[in-house]
Amino acid sequence: MSLTDLQTEVEGYRAEAGQLAEEFTRVHAEVADDPNLTPAGKREHLEPLHREVTEQISALHAREKAAVKTAKERLERRVFGLAPSASSDPARIVSFRDAQARARELEDSDDAQEIYQSALRSGDTILATAILEKALVRGWHSIKRDFLERNPTTESDLDDLSALAKYQGNGLANVAHYMPPSLDLPHSAGFPRLGGQTTAATPRGVPSLKDEMEQRVAGFFRA
Repeated sequence: MSLTDLQTEVEGYRAEAGQLAEEFTRVHAEVADDPNLTPAGKREHLEPLHREVTEQISALHAREKAAVKTAKERLERRVFGLAPSASSDPARIVSFRDAQARARELEDSDDAQEIYQSALRSGDTILATAILEKALVRGWHSIKRDFLERNPTTESDLDDLSALAKYQGNGLANVAHYMPPSLDLPHSAGFPRLGGQTTAATPRGVPSLKDEMEQRVAGFFRA
């Protein structure tokens, strides 16, 4: 999957979450303004729908996170991992693990540059790539620049990895798309009603929610 495809997929999840929130808000307003329903009745009608919408929006958020994680892991394997043909070679796997451990120990850019150049001279591409990964984290630009000059096709993958950062984490820009709609209804006077609440229906998938809401609301107003 390309980064463009991922962006389209993510935008689809976010748009779907927004539609769910908007539809619930519309139904909420209709039920809240119904003079024939008591506060307890309004809450009884809306709470199950609110739980269902919240669960479905949360599920869409989880699908976005899974898609981004899969794309990130695919790019990292392509740039920093073993080639598919080498992934079943025990000797190459051991070499890969040793290179990763050695690169993790590097803290000085001069030491990293020296070992990187040594790896290039010996044809140890596994170690050179492991040092590149550490160089990207530590900001050792000379190693990154040299590696990309030797491997120009890697640059687009690194650009994609950088672009993926905007989809990761729980910053407001990401979380805001999946904020559940509010359920703002007063309780009855006195103690809240404890019985008579309907249970939430088993979610039947995002596409059916709008029809289900309309059917329930139509039933409420006919009662």
